[in-house]
Amino acid sequence: MVRKYLVSIMTLLLVSAGLVWAGRLQHDTKKVAAEDAKKVSVKGDFGAGEIVISGEDIAEAAIVDIFYDEEKVDYDVEYDVSRSTGRLVLASHSRRRSNIDTEDNRWEIVLSTRYPVALDLEVGACDADFELGGIPLEEVTLEIGASSGSISFSKVNPVRLVDLDIEAGASSLKMNSVGNANFEEFNFSGGVGSFDLDLSGEYHGESVVNIEVGLGSADIVIPEEIPVRIETDGSNWLSSVEIHHDDLEEVDDDAYESPGFEKARDRIVLKVDVGMGSIDIYFE
Repeated sequence: MVRKYLVSIMTLLLVSAGLVWAGRLQHDTKKVAAEDAKKVSVKGDFGAGEIVISGEDIAEAAIVDIFYDEEKVDYDVEYDVSRSTGRLVLASHSRRRSNIDTEDNRWEIVLSTRYPVALDLEVGACDADFELGGIPLEEVTLEIGASSGSISFSKVNPVRLVDLDIEAGASSLKMNSVGNANFEEFNFSGGVGSFDLDLSGEYHGESVVNIEVGLGSADIVIPEEIPVRIETDGSNWLSSVEIHHDDLEEVDDDAYESPGFEKARDRIVLKVDVGMGSIDIYFE
């Protein structure tokens, strides 16, 4: 009986704590009308917080929901149109030098799939959940600091993405179905951390992938059905690159190709460079 009462009391305390936490956050919704824009440029600057991005078929350029502690967090949402380009600026920062915890600042950003998008984000100590599938992305630049999270492309990008540039600091980052980004060039730089890079997806033409890892580790997954050329800087006592595949042919020093690569229209060129860490390349 005593145990039953203790469990009930603990449950009430946990529920009450959750209600207090939820109740102290302000919630604002910003519906950003596209106006006369033919395409949209999104620039974001976030310190600590939780950032969630997704795409939907909406008439607005974006819909932004912000949950924040108004005693600690200031934010900006600005939008204007110039020469048929809508420029959306999103930012959050601390008030009066207050420290912002992840739970103090949550952004849920929905981008329209009707307009080509250039995405440029700086994310600090955040939890990131980016589902970018189906958004017509023309350019993507992400600078991610001490963060953890995932970046996914569950649907094929309907336009050709010229540059996909991601710089990750002390992070634990997973990327899923990157091939669906429909990119010409994917540049990834990882500092200290662990990185899971799944390059599966739908490819059109040649796609170049440049992976640089400093003091960290990366697991790279390549789709078995796509011909690939892999160029490495080799392994030494400070670093290692392991290719887990028996059918690749070494065509040059530390350069390997899968059968049919030279004649393939849709193919991947993967270049890896590792400092004091390790890279493992898998096929599936």
